[in-house]
Amino acid sequence: MSKWYTRSCEDCGCDIPIHEDWDNPPKLCKSCKEDRAAQWYDRSCADCGTSMRIHRDWDNPPKICKSCKEKREAKWYEVRCNGCGGSIKANRDWDTPPKFCKNCKDSNAPKDVSCAHCGKGFTISVGTQIKCKQSGWKMPKKCPDCRELFKHKPFKTVKETTFLGNTVYRTYNSLGQLISESRDETTFFGNKQRRHTGQTGKTVGITREKKTFLGTPYREMTGPDGSVKSRSREKTSFFGNKYTESEGGASNTTHKTTTETTWTGEKYRKTE
Repeated sequence: MSKWYTRSCEDCGCDIPIHEDWDNPPKLCKSCKEDRAAQWYDRSCADCGTSMRIHRDWDNPPKICKSCKEKREAKWYEVRCNGCGGSIKANRDWDTPPKFCKNCKDSNAPKDVSCAHCGKGFTISVGTQIKCKQSGWKMPKKCPDCRELFKHKPFKTVKETTFLGNTVYRTYNSLGQLISESRDETTFFGNKQRRHTGQTGKTVGITREKKTFLGTPYREMTGPDGSVKSRSREKTSFFGNKYTESEGGASNTTHKTTTETTWTGEKYRKTE
């Protein structure tokens, strides 16, 4: 014959009558069970709207259901950092996946600098800094607009006259775009020099005549801060043709300048 016995409620400790034939005997009394049930409430999933059961004691209740959470996690994948080669998390919903990890971006933060030619401010990006370091290049000294100007060679320097009748030497790229202007001047102490200005009128360099220790003449161009930008000297080719060889500049390369004549007889200087 079946028997009854008692069990203490797990919450309040009161006696609960239990029958031996019950497969799943209760662990809580009716009152405590109702109290526990009152702690639960429903919330809609932020993604699909499905109802979720939420307990009031949870410090961080979920905003999306389990199924939506799995779908979100499936959108994440890994890409390689272009700087250090490390792994970066990327999401399939992003239009452009990241190229650099946080450490690479922090150690190569964008730098605001002034263009060595026109003086305009520009930013050296994270990617440019990392690419320069990886390739052993120097950081760019010219802004994107000036780099585009200097990209189109050969350059052509023409002697022209201003509206006021002053002589000016204007240098154009192969597209006919003005790169710089040069004017001869005499300093307060009577020294002759040639001042170079960019498209904006800002002084980008001054050229002075100099001589080496052995007395060989050459020209030296310095920047507004006094640093040497380039040096040039007159030379003669194997065939007796005269030309000017210059070294340095923002690209730190060697250029050859020759005197050319147009079909109309106009002379100009061509730099390659």
